[in-house]
Amino acid sequence: MKILNKSNRPQPIDEEVVVPKDDVLISVTDPKGIIIDANDIFVKISGYSKEELIGANHNLIRHPDMPRVMFKVVWDHIKDRENIMAVVKNLSKDGRYYWVITDFITEVDADRNVVNYTAYRRAPKDCILRTIVPMYKALKAIEDFAGMEAAEHFLTDFLERRGESYDDFVEHLIVNTCEKEDIKKAYQAGSDAEKKGFFNRFFGI
Repeated sequence: MKILNKSNRPQPIDEEVVVPKDDVLISVTDPKGIIIDANDIFVKISGYSKEELIGANHNLIRHPDMPRVMFKVVWDHIKDRENIMAVVKNLSKDGRYYWVITDFITEVDADRNVVNYTAYRRAPKDCILRTIVPMYKALKAIEDFAGMEAAEHFLTDFLERRGESYDDFVEHLIVNTCEKEDIKKAYQAGSDAEKKGFFNRFFGI
């Protein structure tokens, strides 16, 4: 079987794969980012067969429009055994793109060694993308011109002015676009554990 990697990933085309709003795309990787499992919905949306995905590096689906600094933010969290949510543009096998909100969960053993990483994904609402897309375009432009360190400085400054982390920023985008006002109020008044429960329900887990 041919091992898929970033050297043979497809050329992007400006066409979207529509992710049904109730679908949850799940993938599991080992500590090095190699895919060890994926659910049927992830397989379908990615366009690859499960046999192609298993054993491939997860960066196979990384879209070149994504600023590299965003993956640094994600990896900095999950390597520190911290969960994080992120908005991500992915690349399918045929070159189309799809946007997802991803909840990254780090599983550890009794000695706090990383066992695997699991990603749960759902489609974001358009109003979330109206905020995220311009920010990512700015970060990508800065990276291309001045490098990832400059983009990271821009992102840090942006978040510091808002007084929140990137994870908080994404959570607030989701909550503020929640159609059910009672859920929004319950989230805003809840403890950290209750807030995590809200996102577990959001991702259907």
